[in-house]
Parts: sequence; structure tokens; C-alpha cells
Amino acid sequence: MMNFIDFKGDCILRRIYTDKSIKWIEEVEDNDFAPHLLSLWLSMNDRIRIQTRWLDKYTYTLPPRMYLSLVWSILPKESRMPFCKYIKKDKSEEEYKFILDKIRHHYKMSDNDFNANKTRLIKMIDEDKESWFKFYGVEKKKWKEFEVDFEFMKEKKKKALEGF
Repeated sequence: MMNFIDFKGDCILRRIYTDKSIKWIEEVEDNDFAPHLLSLWLSMNDRIRIQTRWLDKYTYTLPPRMYLSLVWSILPKESRMPFCKYIKKDKSEEEYKFILDKIRHHYKMSDNDFNANKTRLIKMIDEDKESWFKFYGVEKKKWKEFEVDFEFMKEKKKKALEGF
């Protein structure tokens, strides 16, 4: 099986976006590329999101060459192939997951309540990390990861104990 990106010295993706003639598809064999990989690459282009979602229905039902001709006929032609970055997971949502889970459990929040208050909770945690981390007993490595002074917390505890 050939790499679907490179077909006879040319890129299949580039031809899908730029070639106005369908004759090149006749030269492609069914085992020259994988439709699911083509679908993955197309999904990284935000401008054709609607077409890609529609094409997903046919990724596994049509033979590869037929799927390729369908993709070619659906996508608008451009002067050159667009540059698309890999889609990356949003880090902001996962940044405080370890403490948000504890907060959710502590207050017994439902999905809708939690989603409605998540941005406010993250903002409150950002403003005063030390007290949140201390209250929920976050381990030391997380304190270091978020650049919160763990030694400062230890000194506060020592002073509080000495005061009694």
C-alpha cells in the first residue's frame, strides 16, 4: 500500500484541492490510499468542516476510488492546497482538572451546574491558588507544576501550630 500523500510523485490532497480534471483518479488504485486517512487530513481544514462531516458517512461504505471521486467533486477548487495544522486538545479545560473534580465532588454538582460554573471556578483558582490547593490537599508536585510556593504553606502551618 502506497502512502496516500504521495501518488506517482504528486500529492493526492493537492490534486483534490487544485486539479479541475477528474482523469487522474482513473490512475489511482483502490489499495493506493486509505479513505479514513484522507478523511482525517480533510477534517483538519476548518473551512470545509461541513463538507467533511457529510463525507464521513461514506468513508467506510464506499470503495476507496469512489470515495476519492466523491471527495474531489464535493470540495471547492482552489489555486493551491491550504496549509492545515494538526488539531490539538484545548489545555485550558484540562489545566485544573485535578482540583475541579474535587470541587465537583465536594459540592455534589451536576453536569449542567458544573459546566455553568467552570469558568468562574477556574478564575477563582487562578486568583488564589495557595488556599485552594491547601484546602483540597493537592500533592506537592502539583504545587511545583503551577509554581505555587509549597514552603510558604509549610511556614504558615508551623506559625499556626506555634500560636496555640
